[in-house]
Amino acid sequence: MDNREKLEKMDRALRLLEDLQKSQVAMVEKSSKLQMDAMEFNFSDMEKNMGDLFSRYNESLDLINAELERFEIKRNQFEMKHGLDKDEGPGS
Repeated sequence: MDNREKLEKMDRALRLLEDLQKSQVAMVEKSSKLQMDAMEFNFSDMEKNMGDLFSRYNESLDLINAELERFEIKRNQFEMKHGLDKDEGPGS
């Protein structure tokens, strides 16, 4: 695999991380909404469980965000190191 192929694979990984991040944000939002609904309905078990889920999802989101940031930096460094950030011009 040449450097251009590696960079393309890194770009795919970045897109997957971003998709995972969006999914995790949705999970955080939904668990929070359900926790609030449970409070309104006075369903203490559901409120506690959704609160626990919210905490777990939020911790996972923090991990994903950190990894996304780290990987994006590594990807950009790889691109610059190998001169792949330069336009290859017409016909490439």
